[in-house]
Amino acid sequence: MIKAFSAFLLTTIISFVVMVGALLIWVTIQKTHMTDPSAVDGLGFAVAYGGIAAVPISLAIGIFGGIIGYLRN
Repeated sequence: MIKAFSAFLLTTIISFVVMVGALLIWVTIQKTHMTDPSAVDGLGFAVAYGGIAAVPISLAIGIFGGIIGYLRN
């Protein structure tokens, strides 16, 4: 059971870090090309909603990782 829980935590944390990191890299690339203030404002909303969306997606990936970790016992 501990192995399954550690697999859940590990996959959840890794997937969250990867998704947020990719989002921040994308934002850094996009903001160098933007000159319109409204487009930059929209980029801020993309970051906020992307960060919010990363939580349930990473939890779902973590649940599957936990199930796989439990079944591998």
